[in-house]
Amino acid sequence: MSDRAAGSRKPALDSVAQPSLGSIAVADLSAVLGAVVWLAMTATGELDAIERALALAPLVLVPLALRTAVTGAFEAPVSRLTTAAIWLQPVGALLLAVSLVVPSPAPLAVALATPWLAVTGLLGLAAFVRTRARGGLVFPETAIDAGFAYVSVGAVALLLAHLDLTLWFDRVIIRLTAVHFHYAGFVLPVAAGLTGRHLGDHSRGFHTVVSVILVGPALIAVGIAFSPLVEVVAVSLFTVAVAGFGVVVLRRVVPSCPRPQGALLGIAAVALPVSMTLALGYGVSTFTGRSLGLTISTMVALHGSLNAFGFGLCATLGWRLSVP
Repeated sequence: MSDRAAGSRKPALDSVAQPSLGSIAVADLSAVLGAVVWLAMTATGELDAIERALALAPLVLVPLALRTAVTGAFEAPVSRLTTAAIWLQPVGALLLAVSLVVPSPAPLAVALATPWLAVTGLLGLAAFVRTRARGGLVFPETAIDAGFAYVSVGAVALLLAHLDLTLWFDRVIIRLTAVHFHYAGFVLPVAAGLTGRHLGDHSRGFHTVVSVILVGPALIAVGIAFSPLVEVVAVSLFTVAVAGFGVVVLRRVVPSCPRPQGALLGIAAVALPVSMTLALGYGVSTFTGRSLGLTISTMVALHGSLNAFGFGLCATLGWRLSVP
């Protein structure tokens, strides 16, 4: 049998690990229903600014990212892990959203948020198995695996907030850590991986930018926890990296995409560096003790909104329009 004939019998990439109900992918259906839930909770005023960003990721952004990232590259046994995560994701996300409106600390809030830890744990395990099977760094799949691994840190941070185990931090910092690892930790690495798939880019420059993006969330978290100087340095490097990534998207991805997709990815490419510049300003003000007018509430409103809607929502919707 010829290679061409054999190849023609292989299933399409998306059919390998994308569970569906009829002709509709479970992840797509989950994202739509999650958007309805998020809009309802927002309209009723149930969520504050941090909770709106935190609820948007599990309800909408994670299923969109799973729909675009989980393809034939996720072979058995990894596909079994991602399939289980996709089926559990709607339930875990809904219960997590409900946990946000339950007063904390409370056993009920912890119980409601725990299933999301199971979902993210499956994704982290899938990333570990894929990385071990490859035996090293292979862009862009390493970027996607990093996102799948990081998101469980966000789930743990939310549980700590519900348990009121904040160590020496204010509770708002723990909640923002949960947001941080759902956006900078999950959405951004996955978007970088999808960009690499689209471009087929193996250049050293692109790999350097993506490498900084992958280690950045962890370094920033370490800096916030232990050293303002480390925080400033990490945020500075991260800001430069995401700016470089934005340039790559604007110059090489947007022109090659249909107009609606290009518009969404272009907005995401601009919003992210702007939001990180604000984060850098906040880090500098913390380190120097000089107020730049960037309080926590200001950062939640500006930096958080740019990350959640300008970057996160636009990037995941953009890649969903044409899966690389």
